[in-house]
Amino acid sequence: MFSLILGGATTSNGDMSKENEIARIRAEIDAIDVSVHDMLMRRVALAEEMAVAKDNVAAGQARMRPGREAEILRDLFARHNGPLGFPVVARIWRELINANLRVEGDFTVALFSDGDATVPTKARSQYGDLTPSIECDTAAAALDLALAQRDTITVLPFSEDQTWWANLAHTEYSSLKLIACLPFVLRDDEAITAVSVGALEREETGEDVSLAIAECTGPNINPANVNIVGRSGDMLLVAIDDYCAEDDARWQALLNFDGVVSVKPIGGYAKPIILGGDA
Repeated sequence: MFSLILGGATTSNGDMSKENEIARIRAEIDAIDVSVHDMLMRRVALAEEMAVAKDNVAAGQARMRPGREAEILRDLFARHNGPLGFPVVARIWRELINANLRVEGDFTVALFSDGDATVPTKARSQYGDLTPSIECDTAAAALDLALAQRDTITVLPFSEDQTWWANLAHTEYSSLKLIACLPFVLRDDEAITAVSVGALEREETGEDVSLAIAECTGPNINPANVNIVGRSGDMLLVAIDDYCAEDDARWQALLNFDGVVSVKPIGGYAKPIILGGDA
């Protein structure tokens, strides 16, 4: 009698059990995907409602809230565990936040990199790959866009040798404030490389840095608890490791130093989340 035995036609109970387990896991993942998609669509629907609510409360003001965004990521970081690296979680949520901002209005990023290729990269990471961006040849041009367009923020490089911040001392830019640092999630061997400026007020987050421009005509000032982080001619960029409103007494105290002519607060940023070296 002729017999044809097909290789692999039979499967042991052990193999069937493994295949059933894989099928069960895949089915659960598929169900999670559907639930996540449903929640994403609901989140965007709420963004549309939020756009109307914001306009009813503060028509004409920029819709983004950097302080609230920082608090959201800090809350996620505090509860996060497992093998998924937190930078992945942060990037997902940044994309969600930015997608909502694009639904709420014409959210756009103006960029001045001053030849630093990392600035556009950090801007995309912070504000989303799909958010429209405009490259500018000068810092003033980028700041002008944030001044002229409600939902445009400007990203600029931030280091000791940068002096673009001196523009914020001019009356024409009085409505612009430094509002965020980039990146907001960084390893302990990284540093802040850029900042955002926009026509909106800061919100206290509990862990903040505040900045002001001090115009000086005398010797260098050296007040306690104030760091000098930049210099442009007779202007100093000074920072306080705390949230300081524009009328904070600590700014006024700088005027007691000889040679300090004026002090103009220019905003600040929520302190970034610092990851361990193995994150």
